[in-house]
Amino acid sequence: MRSDIITERDLDAGLATVRFSGTLSSETAGLLNAAVGRAAAECPAAVVVDLSELHPVAGPAVSVLPALTRHASRTWGVPVLLCGAAAEIVRELGSQRGSVALYDRRDDAVLAVRAGVPRWACEHLSPVPESVAVARRVVGDSCEAWGLGQLRDRACLVVSELATNAIQHAGAGFGVMVSGTPVFLRIGVRDESPAPPRITNLPGTSGAIVPAGSGRGLRIVAGLASHWGCTALSTGKIVWALLRISPA
Repeated sequence: MRSDIITERDLDAGLATVRFSGTLSSETAGLLNAAVGRAAAECPAAVVVDLSELHPVAGPAVSVLPALTRHASRTWGVPVLLCGAAAEIVRELGSQRGSVALYDRRDDAVLAVRAGVPRWACEHLSPVPESVAVARRVVGDSCEAWGLGQLRDRACLVVSELATNAIQHAGAGFGVMVSGTPVFLRIGVRDESPAPPRITNLPGTSGAIVPAGSGRGLRIVAGLASHWGCTALSTGKIVWALLRISPA
């Protein structure tokens, strides 16, 4: 039987949903683990794994479910919530229920995330130079509100470059998102251009000043961030960077 894994992102709510359909085998379990890992690596407020179309299965493959929740929490500080699993799968998990968050429906899982008051902020901005200052304010205020003042200056530098790139290269409205997990502060900028950002290797200008949006400024992002990347979306992309909060 064919198995499919689809990842959906609700950028306004800060949630990623991984939907699995088919039979969980040793092969598809690895694919599911990789999909959840990729979603968690972007540091959303939470990853919800929808198992409503997963066919009941017993055996070692089920052990991937608690394993992937532990990995996401330990590595990225991102909670993983499971929903819609059949009764047979719930029974198979048995004694591991204490380390796995299981919900009957996706809506229940989403409510649980919101009840936990995740550290998440989002702002939709116009493609004008003044929006860069607004993006800095959103990120800076979030750092102060979440007790992460030590990251404020670095975070504002990162979002300045990402927002400037969106204004110069996408030419349309864009969104700024910032979230905090116990491990990372995550900054993301979403725009409507499908073109991924590039770090250029051109020589610097006189005075060694790096112009914002030049591509060379992405070196600053790479230097300040523990991780950074670009995720393709159906209507553009999101460029994100993670600043480590806790020690490695």
